[in-house]
Amino acid sequence: MLKTAPRMRIGEILIRAGHLTQEALEEALDWQVLYGGRLGTNLLELKLVEEEHLARALGKQMSSDVAWGELQSEQDVIPLLPKQIADRDEMVPWKMEKRRLKVLCTQIRLEKMDELGHKIGRSCLPVVAPEFRIFQLLRAKYAAVRQMRALDFGVVPADERRRKKPQGNATPAAPPPELIDESAFNDLYNRVVQGGSATASEPARSATIETLPEDAILGAPPADDFWPPPAIFPPPAPPAPLDWGQGRASWEEPEPAAPKPDDSPLEFKEALSLLEGVSDRKAIAHIVLRASLNKAKRALLLQVQGAVAVGWDALGDGLEQAAQIVAIPLSAPSAFQLVVETRSHFLGRLQKTPVNVRFLAQLGKKVPLSSLIVPILHRGRVSHLLYLDNGHKQQAPTDVGEMLILSQRIGQTIEKLVETTGKIRKASRA
Repeated sequence: MLKTAPRMRIGEILIRAGHLTQEALEEALDWQVLYGGRLGTNLLELKLVEEEHLARALGKQMSSDVAWGELQSEQDVIPLLPKQIADRDEMVPWKMEKRRLKVLCTQIRLEKMDELGHKIGRSCLPVVAPEFRIFQLLRAKYAAVRQMRALDFGVVPADERRRKKPQGNATPAAPPPELIDESAFNDLYNRVVQGGSATASEPARSATIETLPEDAILGAPPADDFWPPPAIFPPPAPPAPLDWGQGRASWEEPEPAAPKPDDSPLEFKEALSLLEGVSDRKAIAHIVLRASLNKAKRALLLQVQGAVAVGWDALGDGLEQAAQIVAIPLSAPSAFQLVVETRSHFLGRLQKTPVNVRFLAQLGKKVPLSSLIVPILHRGRVSHLLYLDNGHKQQAPTDVGEMLILSQRIGQTIEKLVETTGKIRKASRA
């Protein structure tokens, strides 16, 4: 039996093409440890590669058609794929071309294309696109909730390490733009949550597709509540929406629910002990939030990326879903901006500003008498913010000593995680 050669990694493809340096790749990989997402998302967020170069690299890696730019799906093909499947598998019907349905996706799953093709009676062709473009379409066409990032707002995250002169043919870093004011940010936020581009005010960049020969595509290996969806008008001729309740295939069935994690409050000493053995960012977040519930009723963890702070994870009083829709501009005066600039905690009442009003509305329209915001540092800058309160018309916890110690330990744990991951990467290349 013939063994297929291991597929090249995206970073390696970009470096060989002269679009990325090893130093820039290491920076993006560190950023990925901090903020998650696919490597391509982090490369684009840090302006280390052009979207076209990333898309072409994805096409080479997966031996598939690729697309980039402002992607728009034809409305008459959206009903062909139910929301729960599009959301779960991160793929969106794009357009019908030569009696074939082209499906935008983050990675190639030929078995899913076969299942969908069998269901609609048409062959389906996967087209790979950058992750953030798929997320835009999932928001716009299916009202799917996806965590926001600086990339969604067109903000280049500032970082001391990025001020070095770029080497080779890597794209030079652009200076981070400043968001103008609360009103401008609100307009931008509304566009993002509805699947629009952060650069909607600029001339639209048309979508670009690059195709491969038919035989190359067929031989591709598998890859490693309140925004209503747009109205769908049935087309006069193409396939009608399918009844997905009949003859369900295995891939249509919901995946078994993962065991619910322990969300009970953690004592301070137990939290410190658990942080010693943590091995991934999600585990860090969960420990932080459980420890926070030992002090307050509601806890929200935010990621600080340049001039914006975006929600990551939360616990308490129904905040779990709210975390994915929170975004705060750090260029406008606020308690969040103050904490980031001074790297000191804030304890007090949030002032009635447009930013704070929208923030509290996203957290369930409950206005606490006071709130606690604690910074978490990574390499001397604020990488995360921890927000605590006790609910509507309640005072925040005033005993903040243990939370400040915990925030320092969290920063140390994150630093250790980044360093350990970096060492593993270097060892694998040796």
